[in-house]
Amino acid sequence: MLLVIGVISIMTMRLFYLQVIHHGYYNRLAISNRIQRERMVAPRGLIRASDGSKLVVNVPVYQISLVPGKITGREDRLELACEWLGIDSENLFDSLAEWKKKYPDGREMPVVQSAEKGQISILMENRSLFPFFKLVMKHRRQYPEGDLATHVLGYVGEVTDEELKDDDRFRPGDLTGRTGIEYKYDEYLRGDAGVRIIEISAEGIKVGEYDGISHDNDFDEFVQSRSPVPGCDLYLTIDLDLQKVMEREFDCDRGCIIAMDPSTGGILGAVSRPSYDPNIFMGGISEKDWNMLHGDPAKPLFNRTIQATYPPASTFKLIVCYGALYFELVPKNAWLEPCYGGYQFGNRYFRCWKPEGHGYANMFDAIVNSCDVYFYQIGERMNADQFAYAGRIFGLGRKTGVDLPSEARGTLPDHSYFDRRFGKRKWTKGHLLNYSIGQGEVLTTPIQLCQMVAMIANGGKRIKPHLVDRVVDTEGAEIYRSDNTAVPISQMNNKILKFIQRSMVAVVSGEHGTGRASRIPGVTSAGKTGTAQNSGEDHALFVAYAPVEAPEIAVAIIMENAGHGGAMAAPMARRILSAYFNPGAAWNGKFMYGKTIVAGADR
Repeated sequence: MLLVIGVISIMTMRLFYLQVIHHGYYNRLAISNRIQRERMVAPRGLIRASDGSKLVVNVPVYQISLVPGKITGREDRLELACEWLGIDSENLFDSLAEWKKKYPDGREMPVVQSAEKGQISILMENRSLFPFFKLVMKHRRQYPEGDLATHVLGYVGEVTDEELKDDDRFRPGDLTGRTGIEYKYDEYLRGDAGVRIIEISAEGIKVGEYDGISHDNDFDEFVQSRSPVPGCDLYLTIDLDLQKVMEREFDCDRGCIIAMDPSTGGILGAVSRPSYDPNIFMGGISEKDWNMLHGDPAKPLFNRTIQATYPPASTFKLIVCYGALYFELVPKNAWLEPCYGGYQFGNRYFRCWKPEGHGYANMFDAIVNSCDVYFYQIGERMNADQFAYAGRIFGLGRKTGVDLPSEARGTLPDHSYFDRRFGKRKWTKGHLLNYSIGQGEVLTTPIQLCQMVAMIANGGKRIKPHLVDRVVDTEGAEIYRSDNTAVPISQMNNKILKFIQRSMVAVVSGEHGTGRASRIPGVTSAGKTGTAQNSGEDHALFVAYAPVEAPEIAVAIIMENAGHGGAMAAPMARRILSAYFNPGAAWNGKFMYGKTIVAGADR
């Protein structure tokens, strides 16, 4: 009897221990045997044009993954599954072997990034036959307009192993921005992941969502299912209609064009050629396609608007003009030695772009006709630091701070630069003669040239180029707005600036102005042409703003290996500005004007 009572007492105490004292622990174990926690990745925020049009959206796709731990003993079924799904089984087994070596922790291996309807149906109907496959719905980025503004928008990619180690917010399969706005504003676009607790059968088949609280080992706390919080939406400064016109009109194989609001720095449009379709990254880019893009000598992934540097050519004469007048090296009405097609300096002969020459000219005429000989003589009088001082006032030689990654700085030489480049006392005035016409060592980015002409247009105020106007969260609250403030520059000489403005107007409207081909009916515009020499054919450049009375738009155009700026880039500016100021004009290979355009009337 005592033995029986003792056994019963021990059993009772044990049961009490298990069922009462450790009830919570074993309850969690029981629950964990039949539930799973799934991380729900938050959809990335949308990217919109200034009018709200969607430039980047999300589309749901089903990803097929392989669970290595569930394949053992089912290899024959895996081969059958490959046959039904249209997957090369030999390549799959090879990839699986490499995957296991790389990730011995048993993590899932993506097999199909974007499954077709037939593949989804096969796996849904044969879950018990193929338990090693996992079907997960994910959001993938889609670019409805194709390659429109692709260098601005950028693209996304799955996080790498290094990123997983460095940032504990990432999980395998997460997307992150790689270039463009997608990269620069990734923190806003990413959103917060959610959790879904699901109940599973003994065979590992999902029964449904578990309505209760589960213990989360990652955070050592109890959690309930919670929905993901989508990322914030970005509203860009891009004018979609203007962007489409720029994409259509820029018919040069290599080069770029950028348009900016001179009063705010907001970028209205930007095109870089050659381009690519970012939708190629949607389902995971193949090695072949990546090698094709990355190895293309034309560099389609290269954003020429901010990353490429070019000699500014004669557009730089505006800076030289400012420096010469600012340092009182020459009166603006002074007549220097006449141009007969070139200028003899020591044992070198520096040619003018016009073989027959321009004759006598003052500063105004030299800008309008873009006379090289006049500016060679200015180059003899200016020193390297004076060139650099004038350029820095207009933002050259440093990054603009535009909200895009990998912006180039350009080169604005001063005497320290020349000393480093050639050695002390080993460079001559000859270098400065090239400097005076925007050749030689000076290099600028297209966005710097656009910022320069925008500052001339707005009366000498410093602006910061930007693409994102505001960021809005899922509830419609504005959580970020760009700074559109135009800051006056204390060093700016307004009298000299007004002289440069008048000269630029004459470049377009004057009888002999080199930018005559950019004229548009009813709108007074100002501009400056440029033709940059390089190892191949010349680059064509043109900078402009309009209307002169109240500037709304500034543009910078660079066409690689296209020829003269006045002959090639100026006509392109005409077409783009015509479409901007007359959006209702009919298009039939050229703009057909049904009315007189009044400056700003249609904006």
